[in-house]
Amino acid sequence: MKFDGRGFAQEIEVELKQKMSLIQGRPKIVSVLVGDDPASVLYTRLKKEAAERIGIDFEVVRLEAKEHTASNFQRQIREIGAKNEVTGLMVQLPIAGLQGLALQEVLEAIPLNKDVDGLRYPESKIIPPVVEAVLKVLEKIGESGNLKYVVIGAKGFVGSAVCLELEKQGKSVIKVDSDTVDPTRFVLEGDVIISCTGKEGVVMGDMVRNGSIVIDVGAPRGDMTQEVYQKASVSVEVPGGVGPVTIACLMQNAVEVYGRKRIFT
Repeated sequence: MKFDGRGFAQEIEVELKQKMSLIQGRPKIVSVLVGDDPASVLYTRLKKEAAERIGIDFEVVRLEAKEHTASNFQRQIREIGAKNEVTGLMVQLPIAGLQGLALQEVLEAIPLNKDVDGLRYPESKIIPPVVEAVLKVLEKIGESGNLKYVVIGAKGFVGSAVCLELEKQGKSVIKVDSDTVDPTRFVLEGDVIISCTGKEGVVMGDMVRNGSIVIDVGAPRGDMTQEVYQKASVSVEVPGGVGPVTIACLMQNAVEVYGRKRIFT
């Protein structure tokens, strides 16, 4: 069965619209978009469209990478985050030429209470939308029993967060990363395979058992081959799987952050 991520995202949006009808005012997300990477421009547009459907204000602040240093980015993000009308502040990644410690310093300018994209997780205690999307998909699928979960790309930001949240739920998690010797042996043990490496085709058909649940979190083209999807009892594929649900979960974070702000101010 192919999981319909777009349909599930629409269900989440309906619930969010109902919550919005009970809240005075409108949350506001500001998305900082650096440069003109086509994928980043597309993702930002999709997020803006989702926000508009739900009733969330969404402002895009565009910056030119070649005109700014990391310290300038940090200053500008801090200034945006200080504005009272801003509910959530996010930075669209990746940023060309900015990584490692320099990128970390930029992201640390995002206020913890406005980190709707979970870029400062776990410090902000806001689960990244892509991780929340995986959890929601698993809940929707209704997996049950004493299952073994395999997370491929377990050392990455998304993979490590998925592992942490699954372990919080008491799940048995097998972690696979680039240092794992003979990864196929471990992946074959899994009942649920979650891959988030971002490397196209890294998970092939001979690596998974027939009837497993497979969740492809690889962007933008997917980590898994078509053969993997075909062998699965449930396949959450790229495109149309985790991606749309991730955007819906971002909106959910914004609504929840705004709701807390209304209660405590």
